[in-house]
Amino acid sequence: MTTKSVPTDGPFGDAARREVNLMGRLRPGTTVEQATSEIIALNQRLEAQAPADGLRGLVPVVRSFVDVVVGDVRPTLIALFAAVGLVLLIASANVANLLLMRGEGRRGELAVRAALGAGGSRILSQVLAESVVLASAAGVCGFAIAWWSVPAIVRLVPDGLPRVEAIRVDGLVVLCSIAVVFMTGLASGLIPALSSLRLDLVSSLRSGGHGITGTSANRGRRALVVVQVALAVTVLTAAALLIRSVLKLQAIDLGMAAERLVLLELYLPPAKFTERHRHAQLLDDAIEQLEAVPMISRATPVNIPPFLDRGWDVPRISAEGQSEVEAAGNPSLNLESIHPGYFETLDIPVVRGRAFTPADREGSRLVAVVSENVAEQLWPDQDPIGKRLKFGPVASSDEWRTVVGIAAQSRYRTLTVARPTLDLPAAQFQMTATLLVLRTTASLELLTSIAADRMRTIDPDVRLMRAAPFTELLDRPLARPRFNAFLLGIFALAALMLSTVGLYAVMAAYVRQRDREIALRLALGATAGGVRRFVLAETVRLASLGALIGVAAAAAASGLLRGMLFEVDPLDPWATIGAALLLIAVSALASYLPMRRATRIDAVAMRRAS
Repeated sequence: MTTKSVPTDGPFGDAARREVNLMGRLRPGTTVEQATSEIIALNQRLEAQAPADGLRGLVPVVRSFVDVVVGDVRPTLIALFAAVGLVLLIASANVANLLLMRGEGRRGELAVRAALGAGGSRILSQVLAESVVLASAAGVCGFAIAWWSVPAIVRLVPDGLPRVEAIRVDGLVVLCSIAVVFMTGLASGLIPALSSLRLDLVSSLRSGGHGITGTSANRGRRALVVVQVALAVTVLTAAALLIRSVLKLQAIDLGMAAERLVLLELYLPPAKFTERHRHAQLLDDAIEQLEAVPMISRATPVNIPPFLDRGWDVPRISAEGQSEVEAAGNPSLNLESIHPGYFETLDIPVVRGRAFTPADREGSRLVAVVSENVAEQLWPDQDPIGKRLKFGPVASSDEWRTVVGIAAQSRYRTLTVARPTLDLPAAQFQMTATLLVLRTTASLELLTSIAADRMRTIDPDVRLMRAAPFTELLDRPLARPRFNAFLLGIFALAALMLSTVGLYAVMAAYVRQRDREIALRLALGATAGGVRRFVLAETVRLASLGALIGVAAAAAASGLLRGMLFEVDPLDPWATIGAALLLIAVSALASYLPMRRATRIDAVAMRRAS
């Protein structure tokens, strides 16, 4: 269990500095909800005993340690595990289909064994043993591929995924693989094995095992193909949703021009820059020196790198004229402590009013700039310029801050959400920046050298730790969605290939079993095109039925992907219908060779053979 105190009132600067994290062990049987209630009650008792000028209004946030470590990875892992299971089921259905067809070709052999006294259990065990042997051979190959590929895939895992070091092929993985291979072998061989028990000995012996195929076997093969297509559509739909989500993320409007922005990280000796005025002077000197470089058009300090989804929040805010009830409904705001030149450097438009200037300093009137979505929520149908707001409830002792500007919504903190933002002048709030953002046309290498020289000129103890372009920082929040789409895309490709192979095998058997019927049609005047349409219709019928079931299954399982998507509905018609149409088209392509064989049947020779 971890707890985190979130400031809601009082001097915000002190709250930011005094925020603490605690870790504790829950008693057996105690839930996180119960622990939260007890800690809130304890916090209220401690506040009642605190001095009148002490920090108040901290709200404990309790989370389980598992949630802190794992974060939001669990839904992703469940979705990927489900995709693995679906591909395994497709492979099992494919093998079962092929074994069923192979068993039909061995009807004569099995009939002779039965006639010579082999019991049903003996034949059943033989067929199952063959499928287990095949599954074991495939399992050995798969294990070898996994042993080689897992380290390569782990190297592709984006930063932030917990317990990456634990991803390896160990003894537990080997045991689970053996169990999966054994169960898959039994599952894929069960249908062929049961089919072998329903032999008609007289018919099979008379025909030598050729030309007689049971209606139930045909239905079984077609059912397996429908299942394969349905499962493949489900996996393809999930992959298409994630790919569309990644494309949406990559095309997102950040609300700022990030193409020529570079982030510099500075090291400031704590003992030397503890005093607020020395920190402020250093930043002013750094901006002046860097903006004097012709290749640097603008520069500004920032507190936190972009797209990290962390920073200061204001859980509660009140607008002048609001009642306590109205203020309680105000949104939680993202809080930024910014310097003059911030909006110009990041190219964030100030749509009304003005940006901060050097005149907005300590001791002058407290001012603020809010984003458009804050202005719309706090002052709908009003002019926000000149309105006032403050931290905490209406009765809090915090000073009022006057709104002097409305900025366009941006995604500096979180890529996926344009969060409501309250901007305050750093000179009137917190002087903690150790990062600089530059708008430049210089190469990264040249800029790093220039910036390092300029910082040494200002203060030899200040060092440039790193320089990174914004486009590189943007890759970080995109890394996990891209990786998820990559993995699910691999599973979808495997599902597509397996379904194609299964459908091809079934249609090849379908044509082979209906040789005489097709020969008769040709002898009676049917054209090659008519025969091809005849075979294609059967293919499309099976694929369409499977696709319809797959779309329904994808809709039912859409909740698994909801947390992994961005501006894409889990029931997105482009993804679902596109996946279904792709499977149908690939299925039609898979029937090409069987269709070609059907039109080359020699009707005269076939009639003589019959």
